[in-house]
Amino acid sequence: MTPDPMAPRWTAGPTVGERLLLSAMRQWAALRSAGEHPTRLVAQALAFRASNRTGGLFVAWMQSVEASLRRPIQVECPACGGISTDEQRLMVSCGLAGTATAAGEALLEPLLVDAQPTMVLARALNAALRVDGYPLPARLRQEPDDAPAPERATVH
Repeated sequence: MTPDPMAPRWTAGPTVGERLLLSAMRQWAALRSAGEHPTRLVAQALAFRASNRTGGLFVAWMQSVEASLRRPIQVECPACGGISTDEQRLMVSCGLAGTATAAGEALLEPLLVDAQPTMVLARALNAALRVDGYPLPARLRQEPDDAPAPERATVH
């Protein structure tokens, strides 16, 4: 299959909204790893950057994710760069929540026992991020089968 030359290329890194979401997920994971409750600190950080609504919806979304996990979320070391597969699944599914909920649920299936409640919250979080000026893209395009595999960051 020959790739369509008019198809959008994702050569650029994450958008500002995706970086904000990724940062919040990593802050959440770091606080959990340190034995602290992340809800208040992460909500406050997002409220400072975006809005109280976004902070509250992010907390509800992450609590829904944690309540339905099949296994612990893999998080990349921020200093090494890269985004883990789990982080990508969460971020992309949140971007898909407003336009392709079923695709987002399918994307989360390997990570969550029941992705439907998480996707409902993801839709609200996606909308709040958009209102705050941090829209998430709906990344639906699949790479062709002959595309080279991306380089992986180190895993700790």
